[in-house]
Order: sequence, then C-alpha cells, then structure tokens
Amino acid sequence: MPIRKKIQIINILIILPSILFLTITLYNMTLNQVMERALRSSDHKLELITSTINTLFNNIENYSKLAIINKPYQSVLNSDGTDPQSLEDIQLMYVGLTSLVESSPYIDSVVIQSIQGNKTYYTNNLTNVTENNLSIYPGEQLIQAKGSAVWIETFQSPFLVNAQHIHLLAVGRRIINISNGIPLGYIYINMDESKLSKLYGSDEEGIQSKMMIINANGTIISSNDPGLLQTTLEKEKLQMIFSSDNSSQIFDNGKETTIISSKALSNKDWRIVYEVPSKALMKDQWKITLFILGYGALGLLFALVLSIVFSNWITKPIIRLSRAMMAVGDGKLDTRSPITSKDEVGQLAYKFNDMVGEIQGLMDTVNQEEKQKRSLELRLMYSQIKPHFLYNTLETIRSMALMTKAHDISKVVKALGDFYRMSLNKGQELIPVIQEKKHLESYLYIQTIRYSHIDYIIDFDSQIENCRIPNMLLQPLVENSIQHGLREKQTGALCKISGFIETKDDADVVCFVIKDNGKGMNEEQLANIWHREQSQLDLSSFGIRNIQERIQLRYGPGYGISISSVMGSGVEVQLRIPIAFDKKGLSERSVKSS
Repeated sequence: MPIRKKIQIINILIILPSILFLTITLYNMTLNQVMERALRSSDHKLELITSTINTLFNNIENYSKLAIINKPYQSVLNSDGTDPQSLEDIQLMYVGLTSLVESSPYIDSVVIQSIQGNKTYYTNNLTNVTENNLSIYPGEQLIQAKGSAVWIETFQSPFLVNAQHIHLLAVGRRIINISNGIPLGYIYINMDESKLSKLYGSDEEGIQSKMMIINANGTIISSNDPGLLQTTLEKEKLQMIFSSDNSSQIFDNGKETTIISSKALSNKDWRIVYEVPSKALMKDQWKITLFILGYGALGLLFALVLSIVFSNWITKPIIRLSRAMMAVGDGKLDTRSPITSKDEVGQLAYKFNDMVGEIQGLMDTVNQEEKQKRSLELRLMYSQIKPHFLYNTLETIRSMALMTKAHDISKVVKALGDFYRMSLNKGQELIPVIQEKKHLESYLYIQTIRYSHIDYIIDFDSQIENCRIPNMLLQPLVENSIQHGLREKQTGALCKISGFIETKDDADVVCFVIKDNGKGMNEEQLANIWHREQSQLDLSSFGIRNIQERIQLRYGPGYGISISSVMGSGVEVQLRIPIAFDKKGLSERSVKSS
C-alpha cells in the first residue's frame, strides 16, 4: 500500500472517531440540558398547580367552617320543625345553601344531615337523596375529627346531580351546638371532580401528559384523564413518588421513559402528580441532532479533502526519494534524488545523494584496486559487496526514512559505513580477530534491522582477540547462514559465532564455529557444495569454496572448513587456522606450508 494511502487511512482513523466522539458528546450535552429544563419546567408547573389547589381546598374548608356556625343551620337542626320560626329558618337555610354553591364555581352541591339522620337538607340541584344514599359519607370519621374538616375521596354519587351520576369529592364537618357543644348534624360540601381536573390546565397538543391527585395508597382520586379515576399507580412509581421529597425524577420501566413530578398537598395525605413522556419533551432534540450530524458530516468531508491534499504534498518528495533508492538498488549509481525542501525528507535526500556519491566513488576505487591484487583474494573480498546486499540495505534505510526515525537511520548508515571500511581495510590482507569481530557486528546489526526475527551471539575467547587472520574470513559464512538458513525462519532465528583455541595434533589452532538453527541441509546438498562444477556454483557455495581455497593456499591442506548439518536443526560450520599474533608469524607459517 502506498504511503499516501496509509496517511489518508490514518487520518480517517483519527478524524472519524474524533468527530463521532464530538457528535455524541454534543448530543448528550444537549439531551441533558433539555432534560434538566424539562425537569425544572415540570417542577415549576406543578408548584403553580399545587398552590392553586391548596388555595381552593382551603377556601372550601373555610366555607364549611362558616357554615357550621350559621344561625339558621343551628336553629333548624335544634328544632322539631313545628315552630313557625323554624319554617322561616328552613327557608333561610336553603337560601344559605344556594348562596354557598354560588360562592364558588367548584362547589357543586351541599348536603346537611341531622345527627339522627332523620333530617336532610340539600341544594336544589340534587334529587333522589335518601338516608341510605348519604351513608357514603364517613360519619364515624367526622365524629373522630371533632369538628375538623374531613376530606372524602372521589366517589360515584349515589344520588342524582343535575339529573345524572357524577364523580364527587367532598369535605365534611360535624355541626355542634355553639351554646352547649352538643352535636347537631353534619355538613357535606361536594365538588365536581371534572371541574377540579380543569384546574390542571392542558399541555401542548401531542404531549400525552397526566395530571392527577393520589391518596396515600396510590389510588387516583382526580385526574385530567377520566379513565384513570379510582385506579392505582404502579408499585415502582409509588416508591419513587413517596421517596422523592417533592422533586422531579426520570422513570424508566423498560418500555418508555417519563418524567414524574409530585408535591404533597397541605393539611392532607394527598399528593398531586404530574407525569409526561420524555420523548414528547424531546421532539425538538432531533432537529438539534440532525444539525450536529450534518455539521459532523461536513467536517469529515472537509477533513478528508484536506487529508488527500496534504498527504500528496507530504509524500511526493518521499516517492521521488523512494524511486531514486530503487534505481540505486538496481545498480544505477548515477541516480540522484531532487531536493525540494529543507525538512527531514530534504535532509535525507541530501544525505542519500551524498552517500550514493561516496558509494559510487568507493566502487570506482574498488574496481581500480581489483586490478592490482591477486585474483583469488580480490574475487572473494569484493564479491561480498554484492548489489543485492547494497539494495537490501538501502531498502532498509528507505523503510526507516518513511517512519522518519532519524536516530535509527544514523545507526544503520554508520553500520553500513563501518562495514565498507572494514571490508576494504585499506588493502590490508591480515587483520586482528577483534577487528573481524567488529566487522561481523556491523554486518549483523544491518541484517537484524532488515530481519527483525533474527538474533545473533558473538562469543570470542579473549585469548584470540589479537590473533591475525585473513580479512573477511568469517563474514561470507555468516551471510550464508542468514540467507539460506535463517531468513525464512519465522521466529527464534539465532546465529551463534564463537572463537576459541583448540588443540589439534599436539598443536594449538584457532577454531571458529558458525552455527544456526535454520532448516538445515541433507547429505546430497552438503556433497554438492564441494563437488559442483564451477559453472554451476551459486553465490553461497562459491563463497565457501573461495574461503577454503584461500585457507589452504595460505596455510596448507591441513586447515580449512568442515560442515555438518541435520535437517530441521540447522547447519554448523567449523573453520580452523593456525595461531599467529603478528604478520611475521603468519608469513613464516605460509612459507613452511608451501
């Protein structure tokens, strides 16, 4: 995948969640604000209605308090009805009852009953009033109240009110003789529940809210929905209402979410409850949500366009540098990358051009020196500087450049420079073992950057560090181990190079062991390394044959390379040469072996 598309995908992966997070956050914030406003509005509305109903109930109670001390009422309930004065008081009583109904539009009717129940007086809008019908009023409760007002919950009138049965609420009081305190009777002031429910008002069209008055048991005694009268609220709602302390809360029963507000009415165990579906209050929220989504979509589109423009602007210099590296990897050392900026990519292109120029000059120098050295020595030494190794190293640099890891690039370039410097070694044929070790470390560092799954161990005995050995004696064997044994191993690939002094035929020799845990070789493959014709040799067998010829040419046929392998367990290469701590010792050994 081109780096341009990677940048675009990364931008999408960064921008899209950010916009989604912003959209969701804005939605939740507006939702919470709307819910808070809805709760405050419900509280405010309920507070106004509660105040109005409390005022109404207090007025009705005051009317009942004035009625029980009314002289005509006292006189009529005290007399037997035969006295002419009593007839006049009865007329005044009916006038007073009519005035009481007319004093408030919410008083529907009034009933007065003697303590024995044999006398009944009521407003003219009532018919079919009998002693049995009046048993619906709780006389015992009125006696226990000792003259205080008693509110009677909603009931279906057993008598006719304006020629029909309606739902009534009533307030009752016991009438007591103001002279001697003897109970005379009861007064019942009836309220039409349908008129009371009109006090609740109505919400906007489409908002199916419920306003109701409930008793301590949760039974609905008044509601703007007549179908709810004398039904009981759900247990979960009651628990929340009676534990809310006059505040609004959100109720969710799994099917719908509603806002429930409640307040206690004064001087009674009744509560007024307001319930409204939250979705009705949230109808405008969707407009805000659509606006937020539209804004988010436009922002995402704008971000994608900018991502494409800027990714092309950023990646064009990298693409040009990549093409130049590919060309150099293919052997075109006269290729240079154009420098169009002074940023990291421009600096990398500058260093790349400088490095390629140095490599080109180095290659020219190597070609000139090849003509001056012995054919075998030069064939080995400079055959190791293979185009494919240069190509792969540059590919590694390119990959690291794409990630703009400047420190890593510096390390790889330094390791590559160290590798070439040690490979050329200013034309010296013999070097100390410690220098060969550094050469291997530079090479293996580059390879581990390229193949991150490969690890290595270099373990040389300190006694051999100053021993002199031919230049580039071990690197071709290590390269062969990596290329043909460890490169395709997925995990746990290990190359171990060890060096130590060994006794052979009563003489000390330096032994180097290169061991890997790769795929290994069978007997036929091992045999082909030594018996293959010159025209059939591949690069790996050529390197081994070349090293063997160098060793035997310098030290004689008693030294050289031995190879052992088990399929699936790796290959072990052992190399033995005589010990020499200076160039003179090596020369003497070479003469004697000749």
